[in-house]
Amino acid sequence: MKIIGIAGLPRSGKDTLAELLVKDGYYGVSLGDIVRGFARKRHKDKPDPISVANMTETANWLRETHGADVVLKEALKRYKEAFKSKQYKGVVLFSVRVSVEVDFILARGGELIWVEANDEVRHERGFHNMREGEVKLSLEEFKRQEALQWQPQPGVPAEVQMDIAYVKSHATKTLENNGNSREEFIKTAQQLITDR
Repeated sequence: MKIIGIAGLPRSGKDTLAELLVKDGYYGVSLGDIVRGFARKRHKDKPDPISVANMTETANWLRETHGADVVLKEALKRYKEAFKSKQYKGVVLFSVRVSVEVDFILARGGELIWVEANDEVRHERGFHNMREGEVKLSLEEFKRQEALQWQPQPGVPAEVQMDIAYVKSHATKTLENNGNSREEFIKTAQQLITDR
């Protein structure tokens, strides 16, 4: 099984890169979408059930109650089911957020691509690409909520928490996406795929 992991902060361009790999013959699973489904239920009475803060809390709860690799296992289960009816080049796991996911990918000879975009660019993109269940945040609140994902926080076992610092430091490739042109990013991403 060939594995490509894609990581980066919200609105960095992870999904766009994953879409290109899916078009290239890979099966794609968003680990974030798996958590998002639980967050919508867990925080259904809030105006922003899928905010970064609520997603972080849900992911920590999910991994603490069902195991650090629960999201990874669900993603692999989906891939194995899909593979029964169609052949794929491999699997793309995107929105990698925790060390167990990184370790799984790299231990199997996979790639981990970090998509980099600065805070201001991503914050601006968020205003134009809001999902149902999100609310507009100030840049300061946006950064504060994301800080919860950079390193394990007190009170919850470290191995079940998001650890973006660990993920980024273990990336095998980095793809910059600080521009305003989606088309330019697609060209750059396509070149990365071609050069692999």
